[in-house]
Amino acid sequence: MDFIFTFVLYFERMDQIKNAIIQPIQKEIETFQTLFNEALQGHNLEIQEMLDYIAGTNGKRIRPIILFLSARLCGTINRQTIEYAIIVELLHTATLIHDDVVDNTAERRGRSSINAKFDNQSAVLLGDYILSLAIVRGIKTRNFEALEVMGKLAQHLSEGELSQLFFSKNQLINEKNYFEIIRKKTAILLASCTELGAISVNADRDDIDFLRRIGENLGICFQIKDDIFDYFEQGDIGKPTGNDIREGKITLPLIYALNTAPKAVSDTMLAIVREQDYSHENILKLTGFAKKYKGIEYARSYMQSIKEETITLLARYPDSEVKTALIDLVSYIIEREK
Repeated sequence: MDFIFTFVLYFERMDQIKNAIIQPIQKEIETFQTLFNEALQGHNLEIQEMLDYIAGTNGKRIRPIILFLSARLCGTINRQTIEYAIIVELLHTATLIHDDVVDNTAERRGRSSINAKFDNQSAVLLGDYILSLAIVRGIKTRNFEALEVMGKLAQHLSEGELSQLFFSKNQLINEKNYFEIIRKKTAILLASCTELGAISVNADRDDIDFLRRIGENLGICFQIKDDIFDYFEQGDIGKPTGNDIREGKITLPLIYALNTAPKAVSDTMLAIVREQDYSHENILKLTGFAKKYKGIEYARSYMQSIKEETITLLARYPDSEVKTALIDLVSYIIEREK
């Protein structure tokens, strides 16, 4: 009974944190959602069917939330701010579609992925189409500073995928490579959100640089937390335990365990990875090994150190509900259960 009570209290607390994060930007999020849905309308029938399917798979909207909070920290949210959020979300959506094709992912957020619902060819072309929508909207902003951020974002996202593929094929397993991948795949995305939020309200260069660092920290924590999920039963997250490992993605908990466990044990686990012998039994061995040799604890402590650094970076700003929301956001990213 004590466990159930604690469980209920935890989810009540998480709901309170989410509400506190969104409260300062609730109206802007609603406006964003309306305009983003409009961006996915008005296309030819074949494309529209797939876009309608995407519109029905709304995620956490973490990117617009971060972008709006960053803008509010430095100024007043305007139409340009919302437009940047739409462009980033389009870029992210295109990337997810392409990622699912590369990884042969059948399910996302509890629903069939685009490539599973339709086919790989349609999914790749749809991703390209959504990318073109983002490019056109970006050009219309006529802000070259923002366009440079968007262009570099698209470049780094692609580089991250290529790096991950290269390291996976060549079995290059170490922390340096891991962080190179997540900085390009996830940290750069949230760093671009905080940077674009600041740019949209004409913040000075110091604020833009500080917020970019804060966004990168949020992205690193977000990806590490996502990677931790892979070592546990997934529930409603929408992917099976060990799915990342099965795809050749060796993440921080397993990397730490491989580096710190007794050599004989580590070599046995490494042999499974090298041979890519990812049977159900071996996946359980690898995830259990990562837990036994403190890989999960290490990943959590790393996130905690990033959280403390982020709070220090935010200390330059006066206390406000927006600053509190950003601090709460770090906690939410680290503590979330999906």
